[in-house]
Order: sequence, then structure tokens, then C-alpha cells
Amino acid sequence: MPLTPETMRALVLSAYSKPSTYHIRTVPTPKIKEPDEVLIRVYAAGVNRIDIDFANGIVKVASEATFPYIPGFDAAREIAAIGSAVTSLKVRDAVLTRVPDRYRGTFAKYCISTSSATALKPASVSFSDAATIPLAGLTTLQSIWRAESEIAGGLTGKIVLVPGGLSGVGSFAVQLLRNEFSVSKVITTLSPGKITIVKNLWAKGGSEIVYLDYTKKGVNAAIREEGVDFMFDTRVNAMASLRLIRSNGVIVTVSKLPAGDVIKLRLHSSPWILVVALNLINYVKYNYLWMKPDREGLEELASWVDGGKKVKLVVRRKSRLEDLEAVIDGCEEVFKGNSGLGKFVIEII
Repeated sequence: MPLTPETMRALVLSAYSKPSTYHIRTVPTPKIKEPDEVLIRVYAAGVNRIDIDFANGIVKVASEATFPYIPGFDAAREIAAIGSAVTSLKVRDAVLTRVPDRYRGTFAKYCISTSSATALKPASVSFSDAATIPLAGLTTLQSIWRAESEIAGGLTGKIVLVPGGLSGVGSFAVQLLRNEFSVSKVITTLSPGKITIVKNLWAKGGSEIVYLDYTKKGVNAAIREEGVDFMFDTRVNAMASLRLIRSNGVIVTVSKLPAGDVIKLRLHSSPWILVVALNLINYVKYNYLWMKPDREGLEELASWVDGGKKVKLVVRRKSRLEDLEAVIDGCEEVFKGNSGLGKFVIEII
């Protein structure tokens, strides 16, 4: 294994900003400081909306970042070094990770994660494809687990609504719910062009999928006629969709600000006024899910993705880190919600 260099190339921000001001710099390579840490040599980093939002300072009122700031939570390649307490991984293992919040910085040649947040990469999946799994996959899986535990009788045989079935989390949700969690029906809303694509992409599988064109009138009436037991809210639709949910149904949202008590637990420095305000906004009408890095969840996802057994990954675009113009363009698309079909990946080669 080659020696780890003292410096590395990374996407860096000098202050909170939108993608148009991102730049590439040479910065010190991170070093292992704790027994459970691993150093990963990154081949690819998946880009998520939360990466762009955090870099833009969306949560700075609750938790201040330090600069220079390297975005990114998802990464895939191989272990370069391990801490003294790590037993589940070894140097040269091919892995994927959603780094814990405090280790944010995967848009770089190297990143630090923990062994409890890192799993072996599925053998049949490329590094670039694997980098799209962690954050979106874990967010989806933990949301489904939450609904499974809260809905009477679990999700088997239930009807589920997933708005935006081709978003990063939406695509995982539709496929996992029908192929692993045995719901009776998944309803999803898409544009006309995307409906044609996914009917081919998801032609084979378990439960029925109902595709609704969100550009047409009467979508809510069609959903209400079906009756929904669980809504996975990926599009800030929860409050507008309450009338569509059956009595004792469950909504899990990942698209709206969490309740104040949730953000207080997550970000310990939150001002009390923020906590009060968020509680007033959200009260107790639905669940907010703030994903936690988890090796076991990644291992489950890896088994379902391997060979396309239960989940097919869709990568829309790949750009090399040093092609700054392409990276900025891809991040702008994610930020504006114009990313179309599949995920955007930065390859750090």
C-alpha cells in the first residue's frame, strides 16, 4: 500500500456559499486520531441535496462550521489505514460510507470515517455507483423501519405513497417497499417522461406500482380513492397530503425542517428560540427522520443492490474533481432540483 501523502486535492469553500463559488485546493490529508476511525482513499463521492444545503449555510443558526470547508458525506473506494480498535475492516478493503456529521468532507482524495459507519462495497457494483448508496439508501431504509414499527401490523399488505419516485431516496423507497417489505401497492408521482422510463426500469419486481402524472389534475383524488397507510414524504408534501392518509396511518418526512426537540438532540448548540419555533411549526402530525450513519444498514443495502437483486442504481452524471466547471454545473443542478434521472457523482481520480 503506498504511503499516504501529506496533502490532497479537495473541493473547498472559504465561506458558506452556493456552488458557483466552489474551488479546488490542495489541503492537508486528514489523519486518524481515534481508535475506531478509518482513513478512506476516495474514488467517488455521491452528491446529495443536503451537501449543497449545508455548504450554503442552511443550518448555520444551529451549528457553525469551520473553514476551509469540504462538503460531502458519501464516499466509496478503499481503506488506506485503520485505527487501533478497528476489527471489522482491513487495509485495501473496498468500502462505502456515509461519514458521521463531524467527519464531513468526502469531496476530497481522502476522508475519515468510523468503522461503525463503513461497510464492504457490493462486489458487482462500481465505486461510482456505490457512492450513490449511503445517504439516500440509509435515509430510506431508516424511514421504512420507522413506519414498520409504528403502523399497526407493519407494512406487509399496506398501500404506500412515495412522491417523486425517481429522486435519490424515492427510487430506493419504491424498490425496497415492493421488493423487500411486501407492501401491496406503491403509489408514486412523476412527470410523464419519467413514467415511461421507470416502467421499463422497474418492469420486474414484487408489488404493484401505480404511476401518477403530477402535472395532471385530480392526482389527490386518485390517491384518496386508493387510501394510503404510509406516506414517505420526500417533497414537502406531508401537510398538504394529510387528507389522503387513512386513520392511524403514518407519515415519515425527510424533506422539511425537523421538530425542535429533534434538532436540539442532533445539534446540541441550537438556540432555545429555534427549538420552540420548530415545535410550533411541526407539532405531532408526522415523524421527521434524521438519518444516522449505520454499518449494519449499509450491509443490508449492499446485499439488496448486489447484482440488482432488489434495487437498481441509477447514476445520471459523473464528473472528475479537477473538472471544476462540470462539478459546479452538476452541483447547481442538484441545488436547483433540476438533476433529472439518477444521481450526480464526483470522481476523485
